[in-house]
Amino acid sequence: MAEMVDAMIGEGATAIEALPQHAARISNLLSTHFPAQTLEAVHTAMRPSVEAARGGVNKKVAELSNVVREEAAVAAAQFRSAEMWLRLKTPAISDGNNFGVEVQNFVLTELQAMRTAMEAMVISGRDYYWSRGQGLDKLFGDDKTTTSTKEDTSTDKDGEKSSKGTSTTTTTSKPPAYPDYQEYVVCVDVRQYHLCFNHLTDMRNNYLKAHVLFEKNMKKLTDPRGDGEGKSVNVMSMF
Repeated sequence: MAEMVDAMIGEGATAIEALPQHAARISNLLSTHFPAQTLEAVHTAMRPSVEAARGGVNKKVAELSNVVREEAAVAAAQFRSAEMWLRLKTPAISDGNNFGVEVQNFVLTELQAMRTAMEAMVISGRDYYWSRGQGLDKLFGDDKTTTSTKEDTSTDKDGEKSSKGTSTTTTTSKPPAYPDYQEYVVCVDVRQYHLCFNHLTDMRNNYLKAHVLFEKNMKKLTDPRGDGEGKSVNVMSMF
């Protein structure tokens, strides 16, 4: 069991040490995929993708959505490892000298909040594709067919009704492809594009915030009671 605990502490230490590298990687993704431009310019560039949607998705937005999903999954795993490291550094419960433990709890709460927010980013593409599909259905959806059956009757001089047969009427209609529907789909694309930018920015910022939290509080996080407990196992030299 001790070997397993040491392994988890080592894994967490590695995750904590790599926080700045993850932040730098996401900064590179932001500069690569999101050149400086207005959302109006993004909207104009994405408008042709609506016609192309007959045979596929918006490739640019789909690519960005996949990047966000993968990066969110990586970030959540890294933060979980850091949280586990911190939990394993918690000292035995005792009276007095609890300030260091309070620091640990504060940092742990901050990490958990950031991780929870990033885990929610994993499914952001689901709502996007659903909303876009609803708009595309209005533009390119199948024709709607309605069939109605009517019974023909006649009345004789005594007021008796008799059936002469039935008639069936079939009508086919399609909702008009209003320009508003097309603009709606483009707006959905632009919203997801901007959301991907925000998500990646938040992930980068979370990596940096977590790094600073550990850097400024490593002494208390590693040895919360100041009695040397935990100093001998996997304390990062970078701090």
